[in-house]
Amino acid sequence: MAHDDSTTRPLRVLGIFAHPDDETICAGGTLAKYASDGADVRVVSFTKGGGGQIRDASTATRATLTAVREKELAAAGAELGLAETQCLDFVDGDLGAVAASVLADIASALLDEFAPDVVITFGPDGFSGHSDHIAVGAAVTTACTEHESAVRLFHCYLPRSRMLLGYRLAEWVVELATRFKGSDDFVRALWVFSRETSALGYAGDLVNVEWFPSGSYLVEQGEAATSMYFLLSGKVEVRREGDDGQVRVVDHSGPGEFIGEVSIATGRPRNAHVVAVDDVTSLTFVAAESVPSDGRARPVETRALPSGDRVDARVDTCIDVSLFVGHKIRATAAHRSQYPIDPGMFPDAILREMFGVEYFVRVLPERALDTSLTDDRAREDSVTCRR
Repeated sequence: MAHDDSTTRPLRVLGIFAHPDDETICAGGTLAKYASDGADVRVVSFTKGGGGQIRDASTATRATLTAVREKELAAAGAELGLAETQCLDFVDGDLGAVAASVLADIASALLDEFAPDVVITFGPDGFSGHSDHIAVGAAVTTACTEHESAVRLFHCYLPRSRMLLGYRLAEWVVELATRFKGSDDFVRALWVFSRETSALGYAGDLVNVEWFPSGSYLVEQGEAATSMYFLLSGKVEVRREGDDGQVRVVDHSGPGEFIGEVSIATGRPRNAHVVAVDDVTSLTFVAAESVPSDGRARPVETRALPSGDRVDARVDTCIDVSLFVGHKIRATAAHRSQYPIDPGMFPDAILREMFGVEYFVRVLPERALDTSLTDDRAREDSVTCRR
């Protein structure tokens, strides 16, 4: 995302999204990076997010959610270093029913008001397939294409990662000097964090909430390790079966503790049975080779990253935001009604691996045809695409 350094005013970056929190999830690291470099960075949300789930009942009610989420956007903007955030008054969930020309006119008016050099919004897949995202992305793209000023337009893109969050958590827990037991806040945060990152493709796990009746096995000694469990409720016994056939209880675990992390981290077979003493619910991380589609449009033509992840062949910009992952996580936590997490709950190494690079498709200006077979022009502010 280069700009002309000869201009006297700072670079202007405008993010136009559908809901409060879209700015952070889609491009938070990039927005923070450019704000830190002195750019004038602003975000507009077409709605106030009144249709979102309330994941922390202490933060809002259905009647207060729009006001709460508008304030959360301002707080997230402060964490990212944004100059301004703004929410429009469209109804959350209804943007797909609004005439495309109306949305495009609103987007065009925002371009007139702010005169940005760079605009960031959703691509045709809406980043997550949400109909509001798709409607806003199409409107902003139309407005930028038809606008009289020269605007650099980027669509956010998220490749589905092959990184398994369950494995990374297992490695982290095994390396701890003391036995891990998460607080009630950690239990809630991990439930939200793991399911959201899996659904969006930041991690390649299948993450499910499972129920095991009293007396049933969660794992059996000797079997291959394909899942890790984080206990949400109920207690389990860890039973080891000796060569003499005797089964002995060697440990107990309860809510806030991981089960099966050693076998996941080491790749060895299970070294004990785990049996539910009470009815048990767990957050289960499945190390699946093939992750079912989440409904997002998938490109026909892709190319591979060094990690083995595949991206849309049109992806041409990847921004190294590893120094700004903390900003992104703190901004995510500022959207507490949606993400009730503590920024310090999760290991930095895992967060950097998941969020350290953000990807974009440059839509405008269209890239010119190369006129040489040998001249590879460097692209400023981009890094070798990795994940």
